[in-house]
Amino acid sequence: MDGHIRSEREEIFEELCISVDADEAHEQEAIEYFENQFGEADFDPTQWLDIALYYSPAVARGIIELVTADDKARSNIAEVIADNLDISYGEDECQQFAETIQFALANGVPVDLDLVLDGCQRAIDDLETWADDETKEPLMRLREEVLRLQGEQ
Repeated sequence: MDGHIRSEREEIFEELCISVDADEAHEQEAIEYFENQFGEADFDPTQWLDIALYYSPAVARGIIELVTADDKARSNIAEVIADNLDISYGEDECQQFAETIQFALANGVPVDLDLVLDGCQRAIDDLETWADDETKEPLMRLREEVLRLQGEQ
C-alpha cells in the first residue's frame, strides 16, 4: 500500500479485511486478530489501522478505539487512497473512500485532504484521454466530497 514491507501477520490481516469486505468472513475475526497482535515486537497499530481503513470500514470501526491518538496521527490513509485512485475509481470504491475519509476525520485520524484531491485530479487527468463522463463520475463525486470536507475544516 505505501512502500512498507509487510510482515506475514500484516498480510494475514489484510486478507482478513478483504474477506470481511467481501462478506466471506465476520469482522470480529479480523478485530480479534488485531487485538492479539498487541505486545508483538514488530506490531505497528498505525499500519494495521491503515490496512483496515483501506480494505474494510467494518474492521476499522471495530479497532479504531484500540489505536492511540499518537498512532492515529501517523496514519497514511490519505496517501494510500490518493496513490490507488488511478486503479480504484469505480462507484463502490470511491463511495467507500469518501466514507473512510469521513470516518477517519470523525475518529481523530488526520487526513491530508489536499493529498487526496491531488490523487483525484491525477486519476481524472489519466482518464481524460480515454474514459467517458460516466466512468469519471465517481471520481468527480469523490473530489466534490473532499472539497466539501475541506471547507468544513
